[in-house]
Amino acid sequence: MRWLWSLLFTSLCLLLTLTMTAAVHADEARPVYVEVAQVSTTEYLLKWKIPPVMPQGQEPAIELRHSNCSLSNGALAGRPAGLVGRKLYRCDDNAEADYQVELIYPNSNPALTSLIVFKPLSGDPVQVFSGPEDTLVTLARVTSATAVAQQYTVAGIEHILIGTDHLLFVLCLMMIAGSFKRLVLTVTGFTVAHSITLSLATLDIFRLPTELVELLIALSILLLAVEIVKHRQGGAKESFTWRYPVSVSAVFGLLHGFGFAVVLQELGLPSSMKVQALLFFNIGVELGQLAFIMMVSIAVLFVTRKIVVVASQQDRLAQVAIYSIGVSSAYWLFERSALLFI
Repeated sequence: MRWLWSLLFTSLCLLLTLTMTAAVHADEARPVYVEVAQVSTTEYLLKWKIPPVMPQGQEPAIELRHSNCSLSNGALAGRPAGLVGRKLYRCDDNAEADYQVELIYPNSNPALTSLIVFKPLSGDPVQVFSGPEDTLVTLARVTSATAVAQQYTVAGIEHILIGTDHLLFVLCLMMIAGSFKRLVLTVTGFTVAHSITLSLATLDIFRLPTELVELLIALSILLLAVEIVKHRQGGAKESFTWRYPVSVSAVFGLLHGFGFAVVLQELGLPSSMKVQALLFFNIGVELGQLAFIMMVSIAVLFVTRKIVVVASQQDRLAQVAIYSIGVSSAYWLFERSALLFI
């Protein structure tokens, strides 16, 4: 249907700025990762990993707060944490008091979310996902089924919405589908396929090296961008991709599922609720994907109807956007290829 082609081409134009700025920073939207591990009855090891988007000296100071805890080994509180680091705390046992993690930003939080993992001496790890506005996070010692469902659904939504490479791949699939019916089938094929490999990898049944997965994801985007360019030039009308978009989306969906699994493996799964956590993470990914498709479609409908210059220059802008996606994915491909030899 021509209206869908029009919407999808214009949607790429609207995302051109995002694509160009994200080309060299594909992973900078990761959350601040903090881990609190109880190593003995009185010792807690605090570790953190901060995305490199933070300028040097602007990293938050990260502290463990408890009424009976103090820093060990002469470490100083309140200093910028650095991108990676650790601190050891000695704490008198006090079951009545809550443990908290505080993130102290020198100026302000540049919209970074946080993932805090609490690993008690016995029992399941507890994950807490927090928005940028939450800088003092309380750590619960147990997690309910409702909390697991909420946290892993939010994690899935956030992962797909900050994953520029996955979103560009979805946009390419939308464009190749060509009609609303085929779009539904294509996205469904992608969903079913990545759900399979996400489950296999997360449950340790089958895995691929992370570096290889990231490289192949970049290659999948580049291949679809090339197919779209060829089609616009009249050279790919009978190609396998255009005749069987559902099959193509399913094959590449298997690959992207391994990419989603990398994030979920880093978060960890509560041993008593692995299936529930996996299910709700996958639901979150799908909700984020559908929300992205809907937001783009609504935005494009508004822009094409209200801004005349966009409609008149649609073909030219679409071409620039497609080539931008191709350049971005090619950059990721070379960048991630280099990691295989490091």
